[in-house]
Amino acid sequence: GGTADLGAGLLLRAIGYRGLPVPGLPFDEASGTVPHDRGRVAGLPGSYVVGWIKRGPSGGIGANRTCAAETVGTLLADAVAGELPAPTGDAKAFRRLARQRNRRVVDARGLAAIDRAERDRGRRDGRPRVKLATVEELVATARSGRLLRLTR
Repeated sequence: GGTADLGAGLLLRAIGYRGLPVPGLPFDEASGTVPHDRGRVAGLPGSYVVGWIKRGPSGGIGANRTCAAETVGTLLADAVAGELPAPTGDAKAFRRLARQRNRRVVDARGLAAIDRAERDRGRRDGRPRVKLATVEELVATARSGRLLRLTR
């Protein structure tokens, strides 16, 4: 709802990152991206890409949001048109599969807990938020938020 000026002692620009092939997806070696049409992976119905693997190493948070919005719009249009592959299994089976592949999965409740924690830390320091800096902090915060909700 507004802007804020934040003092900074150092500003870094990160450039030069190159996407790597993802097993099962087409890959353009020249650009380091997955070929796509507005985020829809070429030749793979129901597969979508965002960020640098979609457009190459460019842009910051704003570009990522625009990029993701385009891909989500494409995915939703495909869903409305009935062009997505039929789902297999159910939501519980998907959650089990995701957790088998990575024990540190963070769901929507966990993301909300992270957001609350970062905003709370920011308020204490007179800032909009103070980001959690490590994967361990993020996962622990996400899990603690889920446990709080389950015990209320």
